[in-house]
Amino acid sequence: MNILLINSNRLKHPWPVIPFGLCSVAAALEAAGHDVVFLDLCFSKDPDREVRLALSKFKPELVGVGIRNIDNASGYNTIFLLDQIKAEVINPLKLAFKGPIVIGGSAVGISGAEMLHLFDLPMAIQGDGEQAIVELSARLEGNLPLNGLGGLILRQNGMIVEENPPLMVTDLNALPLIKFDRYLDVRRYRKYNSPLQIQTKRGCALRCVYCTYNRLEGRVYRIKDPLRVAEEVEMLVNETGIRHIEFTDSTFNIPIKHAKAVLRAVAAKGLNLRCRALGMNPAAVDEELVKLMKRVGFQDVDLGAESGCNQTLLSLGKNFRKEDVLTAGKLLHQANIPISWFLLLGAPGETEDTLHETLETIGKAASPWDLVVIGVGIRVYKGAPIAKIFQPMNRDRISDNFLRPVHFEPKGLDIETIKMITKRAYHRYPNFMMFDENSQYPEVILKASSAVLKWFFPHQPIWRVYIFVRKILKALGVD
Repeated sequence: MNILLINSNRLKHPWPVIPFGLCSVAAALEAAGHDVVFLDLCFSKDPDREVRLALSKFKPELVGVGIRNIDNASGYNTIFLLDQIKAEVINPLKLAFKGPIVIGGSAVGISGAEMLHLFDLPMAIQGDGEQAIVELSARLEGNLPLNGLGGLILRQNGMIVEENPPLMVTDLNALPLIKFDRYLDVRRYRKYNSPLQIQTKRGCALRCVYCTYNRLEGRVYRIKDPLRVAEEVEMLVNETGIRHIEFTDSTFNIPIKHAKAVLRAVAAKGLNLRCRALGMNPAAVDEELVKLMKRVGFQDVDLGAESGCNQTLLSLGKNFRKEDVLTAGKLLHQANIPISWFLLLGAPGETEDTLHETLETIGKAASPWDLVVIGVGIRVYKGAPIAKIFQPMNRDRISDNFLRPVHFEPKGLDIETIKMITKRAYHRYPNFMMFDENSQYPEVILKASSAVLKWFFPHQPIWRVYIFVRKILKALGVD
């Protein structure tokens, strides 16, 4: 079967993201014997034209569209991305192609049914896509019924007629290895210093009130063999020349035993890597883990602190406390591993006192050259535990079941007050960044910053450019 896969994600902050998930789907389809063409629109200046050109050249029998983000996940001043995808990708595709179209990706795993309504499409796959799209292709090719297919959401005559639970890949080691350069122009991503993405497991057993990972990947950890992870890293580095590796698990260091085994296996390869972890949980950071991270080549981590107040951490459903946050930061500092501290302000029960405690605690705990990323307000997504708190009081705001952005507002503390208090801390600390205001930069600046770091400061994370500029402006009396 001829299958066209389209990467619709064009967001480039803080760097263009290599479409790991859609490449994994492509590899699974090719392993099943299908002919696959991959259209990457990340750098496209004319998506409409590129979609039409790909259709006319390849003449696919099935088109799959990967959709990574509903929005930029900012609780306040959120940028909704699906209207742009609809106008630039989905509508041109529907006009030029009359065959079956299926959407998938992390965004679809959250709000697949709602997105089918928005795009006026018949099919979506939620959850793991590899086995589900292979089965879908086989049924379409054999003209067989689609009913009961794991992960498939079906829409007919404007109604959702079937929504099946995800078809989880039980053995991640059985998935074919992904060759990114088979599907992408990797050189374009290298210009932005984009890391190669690696998963060591899927699933999350934690119960954070705002999170949808349980819905996307399930509550049971499905673990990849550490030796397989190391072999995957080695193959990708050799094939692409990229040594910048990002571990994209929801929480890289839980279970901590598995994380350590992965680090030992990767370290044994001696690959001279520059690594980072997308999510580090403060509850599972000890001296041995940090030493292994340093040995592998970790040069920055995202630490999901979320708050510096025990009362707020409890309301967020966190499995750690303030002391764990401070200990994790201390251990990473001792190993000279730069930290991006992530804060989430506006949790259930948040007060001015808890807010001040968080900002003071993290302001002191973070190094002046650590980045403190602050999210003001919690974006409420379908399926997140906080949606159950939000929904009864705000039914008039969620007619689309949380597809378009809405934010949670704690009782007795409005978002504008949270914003005002955060602004004061932002002016005090040059390493503070307010996600809804300070995280968007012109593409030319991102590319130039990447080039400067690559040649002059190759061991520094890109976000230190932001701190450097703010420090200069502050010294000049400009803000």
